[in-house]
Amino acid sequence: MPSSAPSSATNSQPAPVKTVRQVSLLFHLGKTAALITAIMKDVRVHWLPKLFFFGVLGALLLALLFPESAAELLGLGIPGIGWAFDALGIPVDATIDWAVLGVAAFNLLKLFPKEVVGEHYDQLFHK
Repeated sequence: MPSSAPSSATNSQPAPVKTVRQVSLLFHLGKTAALITAIMKDVRVHWLPKLFFFGVLGALLLALLFPESAAELLGLGIPGIGWAFDALGIPVDATIDWAVLGVAAFNLLKLFPKEVVGEHYDQLFHK
């Protein structure tokens, strides 16, 4: 007669993956750098996403260091944005470039497996 008790293999479920809170990454830059370092050292992450991550960030950093062309076009292309930043005394080019770099860095974390990012995030941010 077959046993109706479930096997132990079906009872064990993987732990839920915690979502990375972008606000915590923004306000804890040291821990964010440690998170990226831990992900880069993790052997479970393929080398191709690592290369793509740094390639895109490097290209955006170059755009940040030489912002004249892209930021001026964007400031002219969105009516009122250049005037609003000038009225506040904030340079348009630096603001746009830093914002794009920050958003891209957060979104590029999606290249890596959620389990790996979640594991390292929990270790660093939930001590």
